[in-house]
Amino acid sequence: MRISWNRGISISYNDLNITLDAQVRPEESIHAFISHAHYDHSKTFKIKNLKKYSTRETREIAALYSNLDNNWFPLIMNKVMRISDFEIVPHNSGHVLGSCMIEVATSQGTILYTGDFNTRETYTMKPAEPVPCDVLIVEATFGSPRFQFPSIDEVSDNMVKWAEEKIKEGKIPTFQTDSLGNSQEIISIFNKSTEFPVVTSPSISKINEIYRSHGFRLEYIDSGCEDGKEILDGGEAVYIVPKRYYPKDSRFAVALVSGWALHGNNGFPLSDHADFKDALKFVGECSPKLVLTCHGGKNNYILAEHVEKRLKIQSYPIQLIPTKIECEIEEERISSCEKTILKVAKVPGFTYSKKVIMKEVQRYGFTRSEINVALKRLEDGGFLKKE
Repeated sequence: MRISWNRGISISYNDLNITLDAQVRPEESIHAFISHAHYDHSKTFKIKNLKKYSTRETREIAALYSNLDNNWFPLIMNKVMRISDFEIVPHNSGHVLGSCMIEVATSQGTILYTGDFNTRETYTMKPAEPVPCDVLIVEATFGSPRFQFPSIDEVSDNMVKWAEEKIKEGKIPTFQTDSLGNSQEIISIFNKSTEFPVVTSPSISKINEIYRSHGFRLEYIDSGCEDGKEILDGGEAVYIVPKRYYPKDSRFAVALVSGWALHGNNGFPLSDHADFKDALKFVGECSPKLVLTCHGGKNNYILAEHVEKRLKIQSYPIQLIPTKIECEIEEERISSCEKTILKVAKVPGFTYSKKVIMKEVQRYGFTRSEINVALKRLEDGGFLKKE
């Protein structure tokens, strides 16, 4: 396998190439996977003549920003997709609605690409869980020891207290944040902790409706409708706007809500990304042989340095050099994997569900590639039969 970077991740194996979160047209691939709908990761939707793969939620959100072609195929969480010699599995990344980590397995090893991810449970998202792999491609947005976030409960309490104070002062507490992800978190925080009406700008309201259509309970009023305007005129409300929006009216007290606000003077460090400590812990739990850092600028180098120093795992930024991988399948590992499979399967010789076996045996730290090899040997030996 070969991994390279060209404003997107390229993985090549046996004359086939796939790309992950490509921002420009890939030279070789016609198969393009999209981890989530934030624009810096979903530009692929605008590139023609590609087969595009994402979760349904990601496509629905991306469709708000631009016209999408029909050359799209759905990814379903935890369900295997096969393209030639690739096995591709999306896993929840804990970032925003529809976001996924992408596991890519071949006979030469297993790669896990995190995309943007979060390992903490939030008001709207379940946390990302580690996936055993040979190569981990991990985002490093906050991959520096400078970024260690307080708990979401602490940040939420501080946001509510600040909003209450501003309302008492006759101001309208206004939160600048990402339209996708943090906006829905803020709505949930104030829905659960206060009786204040929450007003959102139209671009955020459109995303809120997609969240609602997928079962999320968000109570808000759009600022573009008459009720929204009336509530803002009344003053006792919380207002959520995109980052680049700056209300001119002096009644609006503005605070940034972002991980980048951790070291600022007027904001709240609510983030849908893993911080340094959580990212490092996640790397260790995936037990990779190699770690490639990405999407972090200078933090790519910082996180890679700490992975090598603290976890003793080879690591470097993905953009430095193309990486060739041919992971040797260790006989001792495969034998141990076979024993684990038989333990999980309970009774040798009976049929088994590969999906169930894969999920359970990965909990013991074996990669998808190792489990595939062990399963084939057990099948060939007559110990197990596939459903």
